[in-house]
Amino acid sequence: MEIIEIYSNHLYAMQYKNGEENEFDRLFDDWNDMEKVVSFMEQNKIFLSNKVIWGIELNTEDASKRVRIEAEELEDLFDLLYDNTIKGKKPDFDSHFRELKGKYIYELNYVPMKSYGVANPSMLRIYAIKLNTNLYIVTGGGIKLSDTIQNSPGLKDHVIQNIDRTRQFLKTNGIQEIEDI
Repeated sequence: MEIIEIYSNHLYAMQYKNGEENEFDRLFDDWNDMEKVVSFMEQNKIFLSNKVIWGIELNTEDASKRVRIEAEELEDLFDLLYDNTIKGKKPDFDSHFRELKGKYIYELNYVPMKSYGVANPSMLRIYAIKLNTNLYIVTGGGIKLSDTIQNSPGLKDHVIQNIDRTRQFLKTNGIQEIEDI
Protein backbone atom coordinates (compact mmCIF):
# COMPACT_ATOMS: atom_id res chain seq x y z
CA MET A 1 0.00 0.00 0.00
CA GLU A 2 1.10 3.52 -0.71
CA ILE A 3 -0.14 7.00 0.20
CA ILE A 4 -0.46 9.35 -2.79
CA GLU A 5 -0.67 13.14 -2.56
CA ILE A 6 -3.84 14.66 -4.07
CA TYR A 7 -3.84 18.18 -2.59
CA SER A 8 -0.50 19.09 -1.01
CA ASN A 9 -0.44 18.83 2.79
CA HIS A 10 -4.20 18.26 3.07
CA LEU A 11 -5.65 15.41 1.02
CA TYR A 12 -4.02 12.10 0.19
CA ALA A 13 -5.34 8.81 -1.12
CA MET A 14 -4.47 5.18 -0.67
CA GLN A 15 -3.18 3.19 -3.58
CA TYR A 16 -3.70 -0.44 -2.72
CA LYS A 17 -1.63 -3.35 -3.97
CA ASN A 18 -2.95 -4.47 -7.35
CA GLY A 19 -4.57 -1.04 -7.81
CA GLU A 20 -3.75 0.82 -10.99
CA GLU A 21 -4.42 4.22 -9.45
CA ASN A 22 -5.07 5.84 -6.11
CA GLU A 23 -8.59 5.70 -4.68
CA PHE A 24 -9.43 9.38 -5.24
CA ASP A 25 -8.58 9.25 -8.94
CA ARG A 26 -10.17 5.81 -9.32
CA LEU A 27 -13.48 7.05 -7.95
CA PHE A 28 -13.71 10.04 -10.28
CA ASP A 29 -12.60 7.94 -13.26
CA ASP A 30 -15.30 5.35 -12.43
CA TRP A 31 -17.99 8.01 -11.94
CA ASN A 32 -17.11 9.64 -15.26
CA ASP A 33 -17.14 6.33 -17.17
CA MET A 34 -20.73 6.43 -18.41
CA GLU A 35 -20.65 2.83 -19.65
CA LYS A 36 -19.52 1.59 -16.24
CA VAL A 37 -22.09 3.74 -14.39
CA VAL A 38 -24.98 2.65 -16.64
CA SER A 39 -23.98 -0.99 -16.20
CA PHE A 40 -23.87 -0.55 -12.41
CA MET A 41 -27.29 1.11 -12.40
CA GLU A 42 -28.77 -1.61 -14.60
CA GLN A 43 -27.46 -4.32 -12.28
CA ASN A 44 -28.89 -2.50 -9.26
CA LYS A 45 -32.01 -0.82 -10.65
CA ILE A 46 -34.17 -2.26 -7.85
CA PHE A 47 -32.52 0.32 -5.55
CA LEU A 48 -33.55 3.20 -7.82
CA SER A 49 -37.23 2.68 -7.11
CA ASN A 50 -36.86 3.59 -3.41
CA LYS A 51 -38.90 6.79 -3.16
CA VAL A 52 -38.01 7.12 0.53
CA ILE A 53 -34.38 7.73 -0.40
CA TRP A 54 -34.68 9.47 -3.78
CA GLY A 55 -38.05 11.19 -3.47
CA ILE A 56 -38.98 9.81 -6.87
CA GLU A 57 -38.47 6.59 -8.77
CA LEU A 58 -35.31 6.93 -10.86
CA ASN A 59 -34.60 5.13 -14.12
CA THR A 60 -31.09 3.92 -14.94
CA GLU A 61 -30.46 6.67 -17.50
CA ASP A 62 -31.43 9.51 -15.16
CA ALA A 63 -29.52 7.97 -12.26
CA SER A 64 -26.42 7.56 -14.44
CA LYS A 65 -26.57 11.17 -15.61
CA ARG A 66 -27.04 12.26 -12.03
CA VAL A 67 -23.84 10.43 -11.00
CA ARG A 68 -21.86 12.11 -13.78
CA ILE A 69 -23.13 15.60 -12.92
CA GLU A 70 -22.61 15.03 -9.22
CA ALA A 71 -19.05 13.78 -9.85
CA GLU A 72 -18.18 16.94 -11.81
CA GLU A 73 -19.65 19.15 -9.08
CA LEU A 74 -17.88 17.19 -6.34
CA GLU A 75 -14.55 17.45 -8.11
CA ASP A 76 -15.04 21.23 -8.38
CA LEU A 77 -16.00 21.33 -4.70
CA PHE A 78 -12.77 19.56 -3.71
CA ASP A 79 -10.80 22.18 -5.65
CA LEU A 80 -12.67 24.91 -3.74
CA LEU A 81 -12.15 23.14 -0.40
CA TYR A 82 -8.43 22.95 -1.05
CA ASP A 83 -8.22 26.59 -2.09
CA ASN A 84 -10.16 27.65 1.01
CA THR A 85 -8.10 25.39 3.27
CA ILE A 86 -4.79 26.91 2.20
CA LYS A 87 -6.28 30.41 2.59
CA GLY A 88 -7.76 29.63 6.02
CA LYS A 89 -11.31 30.18 4.75
CA LYS A 90 -14.52 28.14 5.00
CA PRO A 91 -15.76 25.79 3.75
CA ASP A 92 -12.59 23.75 4.13
CA PHE A 93 -11.99 20.01 4.27
CA ASP A 94 -12.96 19.84 7.95
CA SER A 95 -16.30 21.50 7.31
CA HIS A 96 -17.04 19.12 4.43
CA PHE A 97 -16.18 15.69 5.85
CA ARG A 98 -18.49 14.08 8.42
CA GLU A 99 -17.70 11.37 10.96
CA LEU A 100 -18.63 7.87 9.97
CA LYS A 101 -20.61 6.54 12.89
CA GLY A 102 -21.50 2.86 13.32
CA LYS A 103 -18.68 0.74 14.69
CA TYR A 104 -16.32 3.75 14.66
CA ILE A 105 -18.43 6.02 16.87
CA TYR A 106 -15.97 5.97 19.78
CA GLU A 107 -12.75 6.25 17.78
CA LEU A 108 -10.55 9.21 18.69
CA ASN A 109 -7.57 8.48 16.44
CA TYR A 110 -7.58 7.65 12.73
CA VAL A 111 -11.22 8.69 12.65
CA PRO A 112 -13.16 7.36 9.64
CA MET A 113 -14.96 10.14 7.78
CA LYS A 114 -17.31 10.44 4.82
CA SER A 115 -17.85 12.97 2.09
CA TYR A 116 -21.16 13.38 0.34
CA GLY A 117 -21.65 14.56 -3.19
CA VAL A 118 -23.31 17.93 -3.65
CA ALA A 119 -26.79 16.67 -4.62
CA ASN A 120 -29.44 16.13 -1.98
CA PRO A 121 -29.77 13.24 -1.57
CA SER A 122 -26.32 12.40 -2.82
CA MET A 123 -25.45 9.17 -4.60
CA LEU A 124 -21.72 9.61 -4.17
CA ARG A 125 -19.54 8.89 -1.18
CA ILE A 126 -15.85 9.28 -0.52
CA TYR A 127 -14.51 7.68 2.66
CA ALA A 128 -11.34 8.88 4.35
CA ILE A 129 -9.34 8.75 7.56
CA LYS A 130 -8.82 12.04 9.37
CA LEU A 131 -5.29 12.38 10.69
CA ASN A 132 -5.40 15.97 11.84
CA THR A 133 -7.01 19.35 11.15
CA ASN A 134 -7.77 19.48 7.41
CA LEU A 135 -5.62 16.37 6.80
CA TYR A 136 -7.32 13.33 5.25
CA ILE A 137 -6.41 10.08 3.51
CA VAL A 138 -9.04 8.77 1.08
CA THR A 139 -9.64 5.04 1.53
CA GLY A 140 -12.31 4.51 -1.13
CA GLY A 141 -15.92 5.18 -1.92
CA GLY A 142 -18.51 4.67 -4.58
CA ILE A 143 -22.15 5.06 -5.46
CA LYS A 144 -24.44 4.65 -2.46
CA LEU A 145 -27.89 3.36 -3.39
CA SER A 146 -29.20 2.31 0.01
CA ASP A 147 -29.62 3.57 3.54
CA THR A 148 -26.44 1.94 4.85
CA ILE A 149 -23.05 0.86 3.54
CA GLN A 150 -23.92 -2.74 4.41
CA ASN A 151 -27.06 -2.65 2.25
CA SER A 152 -25.53 -0.79 -0.68
CA PRO A 153 -24.13 -2.77 -3.61
CA GLY A 154 -20.74 -1.51 -4.65
CA LEU A 155 -19.91 -0.36 -1.13
CA LYS A 156 -20.68 -3.27 1.17
CA ASP A 157 -17.84 -5.43 -0.11
CA HIS A 158 -14.97 -2.99 0.31
CA VAL A 159 -15.63 0.24 2.25
CA ILE A 160 -15.31 -1.06 5.81
CA GLN A 161 -12.47 -3.42 4.83
CA ASN A 162 -10.53 -0.55 3.20
CA ILE A 163 -11.06 1.70 6.21
CA ASP A 164 -9.89 -1.03 8.60
CA ARG A 165 -6.81 -1.99 6.60
CA THR A 166 -5.83 1.66 6.09
CA ARG A 167 -6.22 2.38 9.80
CA GLN A 168 -4.03 -0.66 10.56
CA PHE A 169 -1.43 0.46 7.97
CA LEU A 170 -1.30 3.94 9.50
CA LYS A 171 -0.96 2.57 13.04
CA THR A 172 1.67 0.02 12.07
CA ASN A 173 3.75 2.64 10.27
CA GLY A 174 3.32 5.33 12.94
CA ILE A 175 1.68 7.77 10.54
CA GLN A 176 -0.05 10.48 12.56
CA GLU A 177 1.05 13.79 11.05
CA ILE A 178 1.84 15.26 7.65
CA GLU A 179 5.55 14.75 8.32
CA ASP A 180 5.01 11.01 8.71
CA ILE A 181 3.57 10.55 5.22
